[in-house]
Amino acid sequence: MKQFVLGVLLGSLATGTVVGAGSLYDSKGNVKAPSGSQQQFDYFRQRQQQIDIGHMRKQMEKQELDHQRGKNPC
Repeated sequence: MKQFVLGVLLGSLATGTVVGAGSLYDSKGNVKAPSGSQQQFDYFRQRQQQIDIGHMRKQMEKQELDHQRGKNPC
C-alpha cells in the first residue's frame, strides 16, 4: 500500500512537471515570448547577478591585496 501511494505521488509530480514544461511552448513548439511580468523578473534577476559579480570581484581584489601584504585570514 505504501508503494502504491508513493507511486501515485511520484506520478503526479512527473505529470505536473511535464504539463508545466509544456506550457512554456506554443502549438508549433516555439518558446513563448515572456509576458511583461516575466520580462521584469528577468531584468531584476539579471541585475542581481551583476551586483553579485561586482561583490565577488571586490572580495577577490581584497583577498589578493591582503595576500600581497602578507596577511593571512586565519
